[in-house]
Amino acid sequence: MPETFINKIEKIVLSNLENEKFGVSELAAETGLSRSQVLRKIRSLTDKSANHLIREIRLKEAAKFIQSTDLTASEIAYKTGFSSPSYFNKCFLDEYGFTPGDYKKRLVEGIKDEQVPQKKTVGSKIAKPVLIVTLIMVVAIIGYYVIVNPVNKTTNLQASIAVLPFNDFSENQDHEYLADGITEILTRDLSKLKELRVPSRTSSMKFKGEKLLSSEIARQLKVKLILEGSVLRTGDSVLVTVQLIEVIPEEKHLWAESYSAGYKNIHQLIDKISNETTGNVSTVLNIPQGEKKVTNVDPKAYELYLRGQHILNHQKTRDSSMRKVVEYVEQSIEIDPDFAPAYVTLAETYLAMNTLTGDNVVRLMNRENARKAVDKALELDKSLAEAYVAKGNLAGRLDGDWEKMKDLAEKGLELEPSNAGAHLILSNYYVVKGIYRKAIEEALKAEELDPVNPVVGCLVAERYYISGNLEKAIKKNLEVIGLNPNYGWAYHNIGFVYMQAGDPEKAVDAWQQLQIIRGHKELYDCYDEHAYQYCFQFFIDNAKNNHPRFCSNPMLISMVQMLVDDKQGALEFLDIALEYKNEDLPVMITYPDFYALHENPKFQEIIHKAGIVIPDR
Repeated sequence: MPETFINKIEKIVLSNLENEKFGVSELAAETGLSRSQVLRKIRSLTDKSANHLIREIRLKEAAKFIQSTDLTASEIAYKTGFSSPSYFNKCFLDEYGFTPGDYKKRLVEGIKDEQVPQKKTVGSKIAKPVLIVTLIMVVAIIGYYVIVNPVNKTTNLQASIAVLPFNDFSENQDHEYLADGITEILTRDLSKLKELRVPSRTSSMKFKGEKLLSSEIARQLKVKLILEGSVLRTGDSVLVTVQLIEVIPEEKHLWAESYSAGYKNIHQLIDKISNETTGNVSTVLNIPQGEKKVTNVDPKAYELYLRGQHILNHQKTRDSSMRKVVEYVEQSIEIDPDFAPAYVTLAETYLAMNTLTGDNVVRLMNRENARKAVDKALELDKSLAEAYVAKGNLAGRLDGDWEKMKDLAEKGLELEPSNAGAHLILSNYYVVKGIYRKAIEEALKAEELDPVNPVVGCLVAERYYISGNLEKAIKKNLEVIGLNPNYGWAYHNIGFVYMQAGDPEKAVDAWQQLQIIRGHKELYDCYDEHAYQYCFQFFIDNAKNNHPRFCSNPMLISMVQMLVDDKQGALEFLDIALEYKNEDLPVMITYPDFYALHENPKFQEIIHKAGIVIPDR
């Protein structure tokens, strides 16, 4: 009976409940079936993956613990086999629509199921009465803190601040691009203060819409101060509120202000907010204030730039979206050709587009477009740290001029000490120079500035992998997955680490999860139905033929060729990557996957031409 089999699965999982490493392979061993048989049988009976079913069983037990014990959410997470409390919270929320804490509160208050509020949908509107009440409260709070509690000097605070995503309180909530633009500009301008650590916009944006205590956000971002605010546009007027809060050791409002102006003067308004904010933060922390900012730009050009930047920040993985960014920014430049930041955004967009195409000719065109744009930005304004970082990426990973890349990154850090991207460039420099200890140090500095960004976390894991520290590489990738369960790159990377560690079953589990995230049923099913070696060759054959569902990056194809022990095939694709200056080659060629090629003359020729140093093992 189907129910009997599923009941058996449930009993096995429950008997291994606290074992966070208990997965599909262990389940198959206890059922006496092959891994593929278990996967197919569970799929046919429940229409769920085996991992999903295991997680569902764990979550049901977690709900029972919440009902019947006084254990904390963290204790329940570990008792039910979750690798971290944050991952447990995310899974519980996905499954039941509320966090473990909210569920406990419902039980304490005796709330019935039908009274449980539904999760809010993205973009839901704020009702007018609520908006009016909110604005009255904001104005009252601002009045109190400006009049009663003015800025006072605090010399014993750690010099660290996070700029949280500003809220869009506009009636139709259609000015998110403006709220996010102000958030980014304030983050960037505060990052220029040399004695201040400012987590990147990417990390702060992780908390957009999250209902977390300020103390928890501060803990995750490792800061003592938080800057938050809101934007309200009504007709042709804009109202912006800003509040500076000391969170640790206890929450205390240090400064608040409201600003208003006509929309046509929005760039002047943002300059005023930035100058006063950096001035007040400098006063609070008793650190030197930077130069005052003055932006001279056409209002319409500025709006188009903000709209393009907003799309770039939120939709980098879609080629159609990147083309829209180009459209917005080119319109901005046409209106005001002397606005340097627009050229930086254009360069960053072409570099993003470069990762979204498998056409090597198009990739070369994108790079040249990026080069022209960033050179124009620096011709107009030599104080733009982000321009030096973009130019450093071009100089190094695309041109192979590693010393120039290093110089440009250091110039970017001189202008903006909290620029995580510059530290990543320096990490790349030390990778290609074979100094892996320094590469890890720079990656960790980037992570300190961008602590909840999965991209940076995966790059730290990659540096451990390159250095041969598989244990730390696995641990860091699992940390990323715990915070970002749907982040595909982490599953992609940890699969290769598991293969190097001699654990192909876990590698296949990770790669199957990757296919679930990507919606690639064909490759997922291949792992279910065939030996993994067959699936590697299946991937290679489709990728070589430029099948749209299979990544055609020559570096990835070369790595998979090594998995099937086709050294000649791997060398052929490394040569293709070198010919078209593939930006992944300088770092990925140092992976342990290519250890077996190190003495090969062709491999030696490729790394020599690319200017890469691989130390003796």
